[in-house]
Amino acid sequence: MKTALAVLPLDLFGEEVILRRRWFERRPVRKPAPARQEPVQLGFLDILEMSDEALEQLRVHDDISDEYVEWLREYLLKLTLRQLVHPQVSELHRHEAAEWMMSDEVHPFSFRVCCAALQADHEDVREGVQAIMRKHAR
Repeated sequence: MKTALAVLPLDLFGEEVILRRRWFERRPVRKPAPARQEPVQLGFLDILEMSDEALEQLRVHDDISDEYVEWLREYLLKLTLRQLVHPQVSELHRHEAAEWMMSDEVHPFSFRVCCAALQADHEDVREGVQAIMRKHAR
């Protein structure tokens, strides 16, 4: 009585990969990409401190689109508002987030501009968040 079944190997990576492994073929050598200037990673604070002109220069020379800036504003607003009510956020970060929310400055990533990017009234958002903060403070 035979108990072993003939099981075909699963082709998880594609037939070509299995054949190359089985035959020990050399892989074709890829030509290195032409040397490019090393990209610079910007943090939120870097972007917050940039002027409109500097952001526009980045957008012109890099792949930063208007849609990306709008997404970044939305992300910054949501992230900061979550910091205001999350219990595990340090007092320093909560205080900085509250200062940013209470500020009436207008610059590329200010509270007012981020709310406007989401087509929300900054005063309504501010009042709603303050009500939630009071509720969680109890």
